[in-house]
Amino acid sequence: MKKLTKLLPLAACISFFALPSCQKITDYIHDHPNAHDSLCRVTSIGIKGFYGNSDAYIVYYNAKGDPDSLIDNNPVGEIGNSRYFFRYDNSARLSDFMWAETISSGMPWFAIEWHKYIYVQPDYIIDTTMTYVGDVRLPAPPATGAAYYTITAFTLDGQNRIIKQWSIKDPNDPPHAPVLTKTFAYDIRGNQVLSDPGLTYDNRANVYRTNRVWQFLYNDYSINNVIKADGSYAPSYNEFGLPLNLPNLNSHGIRLFGLYNTDSTANISYACSGPVGPIDY
Repeated sequence: MKKLTKLLPLAACISFFALPSCQKITDYIHDHPNAHDSLCRVTSIGIKGFYGNSDAYIVYYNAKGDPDSLIDNNPVGEIGNSRYFFRYDNSARLSDFMWAETISSGMPWFAIEWHKYIYVQPDYIIDTTMTYVGDVRLPAPPATGAAYYTITAFTLDGQNRIIKQWSIKDPNDPPHAPVLTKTFAYDIRGNQVLSDPGLTYDNRANVYRTNRVWQFLYNDYSINNVIKADGSYAPSYNEFGLPLNLPNLNSHGIRLFGLYNTDSTANISYACSGPVGPIDY
């Protein structure tokens, strides 16, 4: 998966709160009301793309500390380059998530997919997804130019986690009343219950907990990171307990940050702030 949209990337401009050494990392990641002043923010994700390119996706943030764009660092025009963009409403809620890609060498950026979010109620969000095919260029693909679209809704629980997914429209169906298509359950630790016996969780801070936008986009509100159950890969972590690398789980239907990775691992870099002391997970 990958996505598109808007303005030029904004340089990150975010300050972090100093932390007493006795604080839990979980007090400042995910559990904090805004999550904008968490200990660490993701700055890049290193993978190998579909065409075997060694890609580093650089994350740019807006002045409020939320993702503004996710940019492939390969030269513009290289086959398979992707760019993802984010827009927010006046309440700083994600309103648009878009994906653009170069289809062939030397070609301009084309729209691939555009998500538009409507916040019907605090616990009910509608996602209209428009998919484009052919010569539909940036910066503003028309909604009427989409090859097809789907409408999905999400129900949130009291902790603002997605617990239900509803289908409102499928490309092949007429509009219909919402149909429940998926439920999400969480265990006593706060991790999403896994149905794949080949997967388990580590005991460290989930990379997506560095920002509420990552949690929502990738439907991952778990406390810990998903890893392989057979112990064949042991991630390494920074001093704040966040993963510096994670195994490739494409074969299990999981793509870190929605990116298609042909390497065995993905490498993650952060910008972190705050004194390091005993960390309690």
